Amino acid sequence: VSALSGETIVHRESDLTRQPDGNTESFVSCTTFPVTHYVNYRAVNVLPSKYWCSFSIGDGQSSPHFMRYSGLTGAAINAMLINNFLGSSIRLENIISRKRVCDISQETNWSNDEVVKRGTGYNFGVDGFLRPGAVYDQLLEYLYYKMLEMDVARYEENYGEDTLGAIFMLSWQKKFAAMLIPRGMETNDSHTRALEIFLGPKILKTVLTEMMTREELKEDENEPFMTLFQQYASDGPEAVLGEKTMFESDGTLFSGFQEEWDHDLKLLFEKSQASAETQDIVMEYMDRAYRVCEILNRSFVLARDEHIDGKRFAGSESENEPKSTDSLFSDFPVEAQIFAGGLELSSILGAASLSATQSDVTNGSVAAAVAVSIIFAVINIPTSFGTMTNVSRYVNRQEEFRAEFSRTKMLGLERTLFKVLSSSKRKEIDDASNPLLKQVRVAYEDFVTGATYYDTSSDEIQESYGNTNFKDLKSVEAFMEEITSNFIPKRYQKEAYLKDKLVTLFAACIELAEVLENDERTGDEETYIEDEATYKAFRRMPKFTERLENSLQTGPIVHGFIRKNKKVGQWAIFAPIRTYYFMLGNFLLKGLNLRCGVLNPISTEIKIMRGVVAALNSSLGQTLKKEAYDLKELFHATMESSIGMSLFFVGMWVFIFSFFIIANGIASAVLDTTTTCMGTVPNKSSFQNFQCFVVEGGAIVSALAGLLALSFFLRQLKHQLKVVKAINYLPSPPPSVRKIGTLANFQAFITVWQCMATCTSLASIVIGFVLRFGFADFENSVTFALAMAAIGAFVISIGLQVIANLGLLYSVEPSAGKDVCRSFWGILFEKHSEFNIGRSEKSIASPALEDRESWEYVAREFLSEVRFDTVLGADRFNAVMQAIQSGDTSSWRGNKIFAKEE
Repeated sequence: VSALSGETIVHRESDLTRQPDGNTESFVSCTTFPVTHYVNYRAVNVLPSKYWCSFSIGDGQSSPHFMRYSGLTGAAINAMLINNFLGSSIRLENIISRKRVCDISQETNWSNDEVVKRGTGYNFGVDGFLRPGAVYDQLLEYLYYKMLEMDVARYEENYGEDTLGAIFMLSWQKKFAAMLIPRGMETNDSHTRALEIFLGPKILKTVLTEMMTREELKEDENEPFMTLFQQYASDGPEAVLGEKTMFESDGTLFSGFQEEWDHDLKLLFEKSQASAETQDIVMEYMDRAYRVCEILNRSFVLARDEHIDGKRFAGSESENEPKSTDSLFSDFPVEAQIFAGGLELSSILGAASLSATQSDVTNGSVAAAVAVSIIFAVINIPTSFGTMTNVSRYVNRQEEFRAEFSRTKMLGLERTLFKVLSSSKRKEIDDASNPLLKQVRVAYEDFVTGATYYDTSSDEIQESYGNTNFKDLKSVEAFMEEITSNFIPKRYQKEAYLKDKLVTLFAACIELAEVLENDERTGDEETYIEDEATYKAFRRMPKFTERLENSLQTGPIVHGFIRKNKKVGQWAIFAPIRTYYFMLGNFLLKGLNLRCGVLNPISTEIKIMRGVVAALNSSLGQTLKKEAYDLKELFHATMESSIGMSLFFVGMWVFIFSFFIIANGIASAVLDTTTTCMGTVPNKSSFQNFQCFVVEGGAIVSALAGLLALSFFLRQLKHQLKVVKAINYLPSPPPSVRKIGTLANFQAFITVWQCMATCTSLASIVIGFVLRFGFADFENSVTFALAMAAIGAFVISIGLQVIANLGLLYSVEPSAGKDVCRSFWGILFEKHSEFNIGRSEKSIASPALEDRESWEYVAREFLSEVRFDTVLGADRFNAVMQAIQSGDTSSWRGNKIFAKEE
């Protein structure tokens, strides 16, 4: 241990999350991403200087950005390692022992993912968060010296056969795979061969550089071999041996290279007449080269296998877990079902508050009547505000889905319509409207933008792109070959993010090449029967896209639920008009022949497009099934967003009138007068007019809340009866599914009871209106009695819900998710096969992930038809949804036979 002089420069490499004061959030990390962070791969770094090694003190082990998530700090890690290092050095017998060398190697060779994965996930090959980027010369030099470290630390003696696994744990191999093989290139032979051609000579040159420092090999007698080997490493075996001997390869990276190099080295030894001693020295270096090839091969095989199994993505739960219930966009989904109860309670409380001073229950005491009215109005304030906030978050989620659909799926829908056209019909579409060319252009421009961001030249690819004729198959294939054999493995070898963008460009070219190949094969064939309808739908897409984008709400969200920068027509004050406008347009839609019109609401436009695509899907053999279902979800999201804003409108006015009712009650108590305005009283004072506004306005908004709650309960009852019907149709459902059927019947009874409670509150409001205007003669206490009856019915419904949730639902077995899959496996398999139709054989996506996507579609479509969410609630419903998404078909079809109980 030595003290550094004051002249020694120590670099502060990274502090991107904190200001210099150490407490304030850094503006750099807040305003830019991706940003460059560093993570030291070892705590002790050997220095080529008069100091033997250095330690990173403080948070130098990693950028503080990482350490915040880990629960550990770089200071703690390094302090421990330094303490262990110094403690071991004090024991003199350990200073130069072989065990000490091995211990230092192991202690300092840990993988940084041990620190950061708990908070951020691995993120290998997804966003480059922990993906190393390096010039391959430096990578190979690093790997070579790690092999030298293995020899010095004698890993063979301490770690048995798998010495590479000891020095390069699985996480290191994943990092090398993420750096060398971007997602999508795992099974691309062109990319694999290009890596071999590019890296093979570099490995030999690295070995040659090290061999030239060896004193024995500097002797004159070894000059012939060194000259031949240098020429072999630079120009290849053809230049030295006259030919390249080919050995069998399994297609993985560097498989068969050891046999090839062994064969060629023997010829080089013979040609140079190298001595046995020289051969032993050379093979000592070549053995390290073989191990470099082996670790690269392991990394490649790991990437390929994880690609096939769908595991080559982040270790974070958001990537790994099945989709949650929030991914289900349907009519009245599980999240919206709580709104009915809130509206019901607001209606009941409003009726009770209004009827309290209209009845004779307080024996003429104004103070008592006012107190009862104010109590109910006060309770209604948090109830209505809770409805407003819940509805706002629900609407925001629908709008986020619609915006995401516009960004990610509209071009895909356009491409699919274009691809199902006949070859002759596609030729009628100009290049500017060709969605496949548009996709290639967007991917290319995204790459050029990324290259500029990372301060990297894109001149070569711009030249290649400009020279490519994207209407000629051979030209497109040549461009694709250059991407896989030059740009990804060579030109942009250290730019991890840019490799991903190149893969995206390559995938876009694959889709274009498939269509061009089909056009060459079929020529100007006769058009399909569906061509005209498909062509009209395709031509409708630009206008449809424009209408959809103009209807989106993309402003920022403040206070957790309020979205800003809405257009005037999207304000909550106009929400009921907008909703009824949507419903009217949907109701008046007749067939599929209605043309797009400026008067059609966006929901009607979506419904028209959905109808066209669904009809084409049936005619074309389910090739458009995903697109048809996506449009169905878009329609539901649009309608639910509009309906949700109407609920917000009602909740807002209930919230406002609750304060008015409180103010009216306080003023009436001060003036010792009734809080109710009689509609037939002539020549009202200004205060009486205020009373009429409060009472009648409160009655109207309470009635609206009740009517909306009633409509929601009826929708819920319809979906619950669907579950009952579906389960009753099963020949022999498992016990857990039969329990779900019993629960569905009980939940339907609760819903009917809630409808009765809501209708009772509506009756109280209507009778109160009749009494105030003298349209009929009722006892004054009737309104309050009905309101109290509604409150009692509401309380009873809460008790019934407790019985349903803590009794019937609690008794449903945890295996209910798989049992539902087992009961409906025929339907699920049929849907899965339909969603798989149209999958490209040339796709670079993981087969497992594509299959997983199909099962996600199956889950969403099936559960939008059989609405288990209206029976099971979010938690148990999520278990059913995830069981379907898993696609674990082997566990669905068990040998156990279930029979109905007598």
